[in-house]
Amino acid sequence: MHRKKFVLLIALLFAVTTLAGCGQKAARQRGGEQQSPQQPSAEGSENILRMAIMANPRNLDPVFATDTSSSRIIYQIFETLVDYDKDGNVQPLLAESWDVSPDKKTYTFHLRKGVHFHKTVAGEPTTNGGREVTADDWVWTFNYILNPDTNSPRAYFLDMIKGYKDYQDKKTDHIAGISKVDDYTLKIEIDYPFAPFLSVLACNTFSVLPREDVEKYGKEQFNFHPVGTGPFKFEKWIQDDKIVLSRNDNYWQKDKNGNQLPYLDGLEFRVITDLAMEWTEFELGNVDQIEEVADPYYAEAKAKKGFQETAEPATYFYCFNLQKPPFKDNKALRQAFNYAIDRKALIDIVRNGRALPATGVLPPGIMGYDENIQPKYTYDLEKAKALLKEAGYPDGIKVELVYNTSDTHKSIAEALQAQLKNAGIDVSLKNIDWSALLDAADKMEIPFFRMGWTADYPDPDNFLYVLLNSANIGARGNYSGFNNKKFDELTNQARIEIDQAKRTELYKQAEAIAREEAPWLFIYHYTDHMLVQDYVKNAVKPFMGEYTMKYTQVKLEK
Repeated sequence: MHRKKFVLLIALLFAVTTLAGCGQKAARQRGGEQQSPQQPSAEGSENILRMAIMANPRNLDPVFATDTSSSRIIYQIFETLVDYDKDGNVQPLLAESWDVSPDKKTYTFHLRKGVHFHKTVAGEPTTNGGREVTADDWVWTFNYILNPDTNSPRAYFLDMIKGYKDYQDKKTDHIAGISKVDDYTLKIEIDYPFAPFLSVLACNTFSVLPREDVEKYGKEQFNFHPVGTGPFKFEKWIQDDKIVLSRNDNYWQKDKNGNQLPYLDGLEFRVITDLAMEWTEFELGNVDQIEEVADPYYAEAKAKKGFQETAEPATYFYCFNLQKPPFKDNKALRQAFNYAIDRKALIDIVRNGRALPATGVLPPGIMGYDENIQPKYTYDLEKAKALLKEAGYPDGIKVELVYNTSDTHKSIAEALQAQLKNAGIDVSLKNIDWSALLDAADKMEIPFFRMGWTADYPDPDNFLYVLLNSANIGARGNYSGFNNKKFDELTNQARIEIDQAKRTELYKQAEAIAREEAPWLFIYHYTDHMLVQDYVKNAVKPFMGEYTMKYTQVKLEK
């Protein structure tokens, strides 16, 4: 989330904002700020967790959000049928259980009873009135998300559902493969067995929505009046300043002792783009959690009790636009860039060792990853120069790199700028804000730009198919415009293969093509960390990354 989770990496270790998995450009306006007369302001409570985040979210409507900065908030407000446990396995959420047919093409979900939509949003009563969620809501939600008029950027994640193509082509007014069995039973039929199907359903794009409120506010305003079933409700959004959520007193979940959840009265996400200021605010006790620890404070942060760090299924890269010169039809040039950088030196010197060198798409831990796949793109300056000459640039080349504004991205860009210059590649730098970069990437307007991706679901399909299959060129995730027939065949076949060993081999072959063709400048795979104050209890970094953390059982014990 993900998803440019397109999606693509803000909660990650080195990125201010990354795509993730599960867009429309957020309007420059403020959400409702009036407090409910029935409920005291969450901001006045001492039981509020305050977190410093590095960027203003792009969109709080899960149907259109594709980045991790937005997903962080969405995970508190909305809920899906299934979720992930701490090890990345699918577990029940709003579906208590499910059955799968022998042919793996029919899923029957048994819905949790007593789940209600939020009663208020931005201090005002919701149109749905806090009613119970039933199978009818799920049928409507999926039809809304998959409707071509809705134009959700992640709708195609479910293109295997029966009737998807006819619905997209407007040959029918509903999607055939989604139906209500009874009020608490939902059936989904798919055209072919798809191994990561349940994992896809955990993507926050596919959260249940109240039809009344979606239709009242419309696509533009639901972003500023998000209504879900989650443990926290939306109160207000001051652009580039903060987002405030309050406790959902009607939440369905209780702890093991029968106590009502969540424990917190609310959450406040403060936008602080300066990492030194984030650290200062944390040290002063003005915030309870920070998203990113800047390198100068890393050693000190690691010594703190509230610090957690693990590898993450995510990749940091620079995108070559294969539909524009100079990278179009010039594999030698793209490979020259990849041999011209010293990834280990970059990570050790600029990133404090907080990453793993990347010479391909798939991160460690994802099926199909194999460090022995060639080429490995070790640092080889002479080979880079030879490839540059083969590419038609014996005297070097000048290019512009566009990156989204942040100290972290700037430091990386400047370090790589210096390394590339040694090979005869003269890189000028331009920074723009995150939304502008995503908009330009969607439209394939920039020849060379920064991007990052964290898994929407922990499967190679979410990397290789979503980011590089030609069916997804542009806003769907393939920002490089990569178009390779053999690669498409392999990734399409892997989607319908249910034998894990065969799937693994197909993805290894696809990964080998991606490495050889070099649609990206592969840089590093992320590690992910979380830092909270010592008095923040039950804060456990999730498998999918810190940005997916849910604060349902978090406590403050000052």
